[in-house]
Amino acid sequence: MVKRRTVLRNGIVIGTAGLVGLGSSGTVTVGADPLETDDELSAETSITVNRFESGAYPGQNELEEWSEHVAFEDASIADGALRLEYDDGGFLASNVMDDLSEYSHLVLVVRGDDGGEEDDIQLEVGSVEGLLSELTDDSIGAEFSPVVVDLEEIGVDRSFVDDVQLNFWQYGSGAVEIEEIAFVGGLEENPGDPGGGTDITGETTLDEFYPEHREEDVLRAWTEYIPGDLSSGHGSAGSQVNWPDAEKADEFDVDLDMIENRHSNDDATLTFDDMGTQALGHVQQYEAEGFPRQASAKLLPRLSLLPDETEALTYHNEPQEVWDETAGPIAATNDPDQLIQDPWPPDARSYEPDQVAIRDRAHDQPQHEDQEGWTTADNLPDDRYYDDDNPIHDIADGIHPATGESLGGDGFTANAPMEVEAKIHVENDGFWYQVLNFKNVSNVPYYLNAAVIMWIGPAGANGDLRTGHYNNEQRPQPGYGHPQRDIIAVSHDEERALTAYAVRLAFHDEPYNMRTAYPNQRWGLEQGTSKPEGHFETAEERQELVDTMAETCHVEIETDMDRNDDLLDAVNLRNRMSN
Repeated sequence: MVKRRTVLRNGIVIGTAGLVGLGSSGTVTVGADPLETDDELSAETSITVNRFESGAYPGQNELEEWSEHVAFEDASIADGALRLEYDDGGFLASNVMDDLSEYSHLVLVVRGDDGGEEDDIQLEVGSVEGLLSELTDDSIGAEFSPVVVDLEEIGVDRSFVDDVQLNFWQYGSGAVEIEEIAFVGGLEENPGDPGGGTDITGETTLDEFYPEHREEDVLRAWTEYIPGDLSSGHGSAGSQVNWPDAEKADEFDVDLDMIENRHSNDDATLTFDDMGTQALGHVQQYEAEGFPRQASAKLLPRLSLLPDETEALTYHNEPQEVWDETAGPIAATNDPDQLIQDPWPPDARSYEPDQVAIRDRAHDQPQHEDQEGWTTADNLPDDRYYDDDNPIHDIADGIHPATGESLGGDGFTANAPMEVEAKIHVENDGFWYQVLNFKNVSNVPYYLNAAVIMWIGPAGANGDLRTGHYNNEQRPQPGYGHPQRDIIAVSHDEERALTAYAVRLAFHDEPYNMRTAYPNQRWGLEQGTSKPEGHFETAEERQELVDTMAETCHVEIETDMDRNDDLLDAVNLRNRMSN
């Protein structure tokens, strides 16, 4: 398969498999490597018209015919993609001059800056033309994906096709990036594993399960954090989780010596049986839900140690007192659909800069943006703390701060299935921790990098923004998988001593198996705050406070690797707290 880099945004790049190409098996795949069972599409034959990484373009396409673009606001080729910026103008044309009778579909591998650009493009194939949005049910997304046009359905005479043209004189403006234009035959949707993962057995090897595991550094990520061979990690927030990994490995019969041996010999004959009693069942469950194998393979180091029962969370410090008053657990009232993030970012164990930029895209964002607009204030200035116009206040009314639309519930909301529980831990007579514990109640994991958590809680944290902690038992110990945080506090109701908070998690260094909320497992936040004097002194007031924390809480898990920039911009969340 052709390897290339796909531009995501702001110069960040990620390695991906060629989206249209001939695999070693003689099959053509669209959307993924042919060896993966979760491919979106497969085809028997293909002919590539344009592949913009080849060097022949502009002037010539892959058929050695004329091909060119003209009249765009700006056009460039980078990282194997042709970028076209348009403002009611420009066209791309590529001669074919051939009999395409054996090919049933045209495939464009494309992304748009905004998504939805199919309304801006007039497509011409041979003598047939029309708006792209009228010739296909597919849409252009913000990430590279195939847009497929059924040639027979739109009436193309395939016995001779002279050219393919895309023109942008449709009164629209924006930008698209095109990786490939191809005709394919025998196209069909790949049903994946109809047995719901039952083809995976204890004898299935890592190579058989996910042949591309070396590109994902699966064994390396595993052995770098092998139980019993760890220091304290960075940002250590405590010495131990409740159930240490070494004890889990013994309990679940994980053959750690076998894993280390396989890695040292670059031997991927490691089987699910070698991984112990847990990994196989988890992977089979995820397969049945359509979870990508690329992600399951990355998570194997934790899945082998992942218990069936829900683990209790370890807290940063043992509190002096825990309020009797709590709220929850409360399920998200907007009833979110199961979230499957695809693809998952690289773990970058070799620290190649391009991969690190994707892995740590939230953590490194201040550097990506040359620190412009970023602060590191433990105590926000008055113009940010007393900001009545900040849309973060809208969460009190169930409104999304970035979109202005309803969050869709009448209490706690999220964009992935989860529960929340709110508590107050008393550290001493003058200092509390707000505690928000979450539980993944879906059937698949979701990673937490760049997740944004918003809620309304007790005033007093401004000046103590740095005293916050992330909790998750699914990591070797609290010194690992410990994120930095982007955080703001905005006074919401001075009379009631309430403040609106937003926190974004910004992980770095450690692999994604430590940045993840696993099904039936908890993760959580602690945020320190000075005790608001004269408030929350009665049981009734305390209950009202924790109810407010839970009911106003909204969690936005990252999708499309977009860093949740819309929320970052909307609530002015560029305030970084280190570990």
